[in-house]
Amino acid sequence: MTSWSQIRGLSFGTMGRTARGTVYSSDGTASSVWFAPPTSWRMENADGSPSYIESATDEYVFGEDGVAVHTAKHPNRLVAVTGVSATVLFTAYRSWTPMELTGRPPRFGEPKQLIEAEVRGRRGWQVEFDDSYGGPTITVVIDAELGIALSWRQGEQWMQMESPVLDEDFDPALFTWDGPTVEFEEYLESREQLEHQQKMQELMDMPPTRIGWVPMQVTASPTEGDPLSGALDVTVTADTPQFGIRRWLTELGEPEVGFSMELFSPRARTTIGPWTVELRTYNAISIEDADRVLAEVVLPDPPGNVDDIRDAATARQEADDEAAIISALGIGRNLDDYLHSLNGVSLLVRTDFSDDDRWRELALAAMAPVDSGMDDDSTFEARLTCIDHRDNDGLTVEALVERIGDDPPYYAFIADSISMTHPEMPILVVDCGRPDFGDEPGRTFRVIPDQVQSVENNLSISNMGFRDFADAVDDDGVFRGFPPPRPHVAILQRDELIALSATNRSTPALARFAEELPLVDYPSMVVYETARTKVHDSAAALGEPPSTELRVGVDDYLAATARDGLCQHGHVQIRGGHWSLVIDPDTGTLEAAMLRQYQPPTPS
Repeated sequence: MTSWSQIRGLSFGTMGRTARGTVYSSDGTASSVWFAPPTSWRMENADGSPSYIESATDEYVFGEDGVAVHTAKHPNRLVAVTGVSATVLFTAYRSWTPMELTGRPPRFGEPKQLIEAEVRGRRGWQVEFDDSYGGPTITVVIDAELGIALSWRQGEQWMQMESPVLDEDFDPALFTWDGPTVEFEEYLESREQLEHQQKMQELMDMPPTRIGWVPMQVTASPTEGDPLSGALDVTVTADTPQFGIRRWLTELGEPEVGFSMELFSPRARTTIGPWTVELRTYNAISIEDADRVLAEVVLPDPPGNVDDIRDAATARQEADDEAAIISALGIGRNLDDYLHSLNGVSLLVRTDFSDDDRWRELALAAMAPVDSGMDDDSTFEARLTCIDHRDNDGLTVEALVERIGDDPPYYAFIADSISMTHPEMPILVVDCGRPDFGDEPGRTFRVIPDQVQSVENNLSISNMGFRDFADAVDDDGVFRGFPPPRPHVAILQRDELIALSATNRSTPALARFAEELPLVDYPSMVVYETARTKVHDSAAALGEPPSTELRVGVDDYLAATARDGLCQHGHVQIRGGHWSLVIDPDTGTLEAAMLRQYQPPTPS
């Protein structure tokens, strides 16, 4: 009887040798495959068209249209595949190569079964393994003559090889492609996806953190047996808690916790040589188990001298910061590419090219985070898309509005000559909206950079209108922020409001307010003191009420606020509206009341 060690040795004999064969799959496909170790592959469909080509430097993945997506690679690049790949037949030996040669535990241990078998007319040895990666048992058939895998089965998925051949000299052209190609960077949906793929490749190339021990709960469940004789069959499962290990050079300080570790709670931390190591788990773990996991962690040497690493990290951060700035400044962006977009971009268009440094200063100031003023450390910032292209040199407001037309964007920011030369760098804001929406296309005002976030954040979500800001500029036409809210004089509750209503019931509106106030649930009013003329102007700007709005006491309210001086005022909320009150600050007497209340349409 042939032993597993003999079969394994026969399999190891295929290492480093070229191989080809026809591979059949459980999905009904057949492929011709060529393999030239260590990393060159060619796979062809049944019609002879390539589906995959890989060499030491390049990878090509083919779509149904015959166009290859090309990726430049290095010899040790790992290619991720789903399901069972034809490559497992040609490199089955990797699954049982000892850890001493690979640096990682083999996927398979000792086989559970070893019998003779035949695959597509060739004799072989069938071996069955538990999969350390998890999942169903894996069955492999090793060719009795060549040592190559003829079959690989796991669950419902399988691969079989027909007519295997070893040691042929392959034409190098097999592993190249000069047909229609698209670069991987162009194929990706976003630059972020490419950057993530590159980062993950770099992480895979790093010396690993080796885990020497994990806590394990072993469960044996009986399935068959004979109590009389003591014979018993059991299925065995082993459960280990999911955990994460973080490592960093102690002298460089702890890095920020990444997304993959955020859901794990820190359980234990220790120092091993120059490293700090931390154990994180989702579920609780005993202190003893946590300490043992960390005690048996094996760490690599640092990638270099700590001072050199610190200098290199600083230089990398500075380079990344500068690259982010260059990208944010929008150098070379075409304005037309961002017009009529439904994505709601907020454009900052450079129209003066006299000073690049000033443009950089202005744009970065406009996009800089601004303290939210809340108790936490939150900030607000303008989400601007900068357009820095000399085609826009001297672009006027009229030309921009005409260029935009009726489609978005409905507002835009412009860095013009005044923005570049004025000490405050006031940026021009342009109304580009539609008259039928109540906008005033071509109307402008200016805003200082640290208030751009207020304008952009509110206009971008239609929380406020263009005129709300344009009407709040200083005398020089520059918006420097809204005045701070007036401190309130008092807060009146039910009893105080009822007492106030009793001081004056001389008009129908005042009498109605006094009559209805006791029926209001939890009435209250914040009282402010301000110029009567401001209160008057606000009420006068209301215009005619719509058919669904009831107004009472408007004339009395306007008369009470028409003269000079200060008054106290506030609002009492009611169902579907509010009462606006004016109080004499000297006597505390109620002077006027105005009701605004929604009235449901009368059924026809």
